[in-house]
Parts: sequence; C-alpha cells; structure tokens
Amino acid sequence: MLFLLVLANACAVEPTKKVPDKFVIGQAKFHEVCANCHGPDAMGGSKAPKLMQVKFVSSNFSDQSIARTILNGSNSGAMPSQKRKVSDREINEIIKYLRYSQKEAGLT
Repeated sequence: MLFLLVLANACAVEPTKKVPDKFVIGQAKFHEVCANCHGPDAMGGSKAPKLMQVKFVSSNFSDQSIARTILNGSNSGAMPSQKRKVSDREINEIIKYLRYSQKEAGLT
C-alpha cells in the first residue's frame, strides 16, 4: 500500500509557476488532485478543460460551483467526484489558488 501511495505522488503533475506563500497549499493540492486532468497550472490537459478561461472566473463560475463540482463531479459526468481526496479546507485552498492564478493571467 505504501508503494502505491509513493508511486501516485511521484506521478503527480508538477506546477511550472511560483506562487506567493499564501497560495502554496492550494497549488500543491491542485497539482496532487486536479492537474492530472486539468494540466499543470490549470492550463488544460488531455482529459479536462483549462481553468484559465473567462468562463471559469468567479463572475461566471462561483466558488460554490467549484466546490460543488469538486465534491460531486461535473453535471455532465465527465469529471468524477473528488470528495474522498480533499477536505473542505483543501477545497477552499484550491479555490484561492485558482482565483489568484486567474487574476495573474489577466482574466479578472
């Protein structure tokens, strides 16, 4: 079991951008749980859309919508629930990281 845990973490997608300290926890959790599909730095992957798009900024896709999607999966069923992989606190940290990244990308 320990081998599988180490292997899973070794295969995690690594971030390419440095973020301020207050976003590091969210960045790390995003890259552990989300980046295999959404790509490094939420720039898109082969399985899921990039989250650095206007349609995912807070005025179009609320923090509550992000949290609900992480917990329950997407309405289309394309994204499975991640509720066993993240706590409520970690979801909040992921959202803070995504909102910071969207702002830095000039989307907000």
